[in-house]
This record gives sequence, C-alpha cells and structure tokens, in this order.
Amino acid sequence: MNKEKLDKNIKIIQLGIMHLNSCFDLDKKSLNGIWSKSQWEKELTDPKRICIGVINLDNKRLLGVCTAWLVIDEIHLTVLAVQPIHQRKGLGKSLISELIKRSKSLQANQIHLEVKATNDPAKAFYKSMDFKIIGNRRNFYKDGSEAILFCKQLNKNSSR
Repeated sequence: MNKEKLDKNIKIIQLGIMHLNSCFDLDKKSLNGIWSKSQWEKELTDPKRICIGVINLDNKRLLGVCTAWLVIDEIHLTVLAVQPIHQRKGLGKSLISELIKRSKSLQANQIHLEVKATNDPAKAFYKSMDFKIIGNRRNFYKDGSEAILFCKQLNKNSSR
C-alpha cells in the first residue's frame, strides 16, 4: 500500500453524511458535477456503499474521494476524484489501494468500473493498478460517448 508516500498530515478516512458538502464541492471541481447533492447524500448514507476520503489533518479539507457499491461479491467503483491541485501526488493510488484492502476484507472477488473512452489519463491510471479492459458500452455517457469497462480480480479462485 502507498501510505508511506502520503504526507504525515494526510489520512484516509471513512466518509459519512457530515462530509456531504465537501464531497459535493469536490465533485464539482474534479468531475464537473456528475452527481446532485441528493445523490451524494444517498451514497454517503447507504450501508452497502464504501465511501472513503483523503483529508488534510491540518485544515480538515477533503482532498480526494473514492466511493463504491458492494453487489453480492463484486465491488463497483462509482467515483474516484482528487482535487485538481492535488492530482498526481499518489492520492488516487492510495484511495484505490485502500478500496482493494476493504474489498478483500468483504470477500469481494472483483472490482468493476467504467471510464470515458477519451479519458486517457484515467485509463493509464487503472492499467497501472492492474485493472484489465473487459469490454465497452456504447452511448454510455450523457454526451453519447463510449465507456471502457475495467475489472480487477481480487480472488485468484474467482471463476470470471
């Protein structure tokens, strides 16, 4: 795990409803507002969701967020976002590493996600984290663009 690369004033935490405004603001800055406030509220309060974040311990600011759904024995990554000024510092990698750790403790076999076909940095990032391309979905996003489907096997004995 990449915790040794995190600054000593940065920590991965469990997110809850008290982080609603911070998550909503980070979404607007990093992802152009993919979710409404009510969608964030549902994400942060549903017990079948995994919601973790990276905070700066000095000022309590949320620097990054990772959310996922547990569906039977699979994890579906729904959001990975890092504040633009804190990108490329290992925060996303630390969040995904923590998600992998938590997924294994939940006995999940795989992590699934999709990335916009034109998002080359995200595709390279997930490949660097050992996610494999398993397909695509046409017309997936609001603008009609295609999604590339990624999967990471967690359990070597998984049949898929």
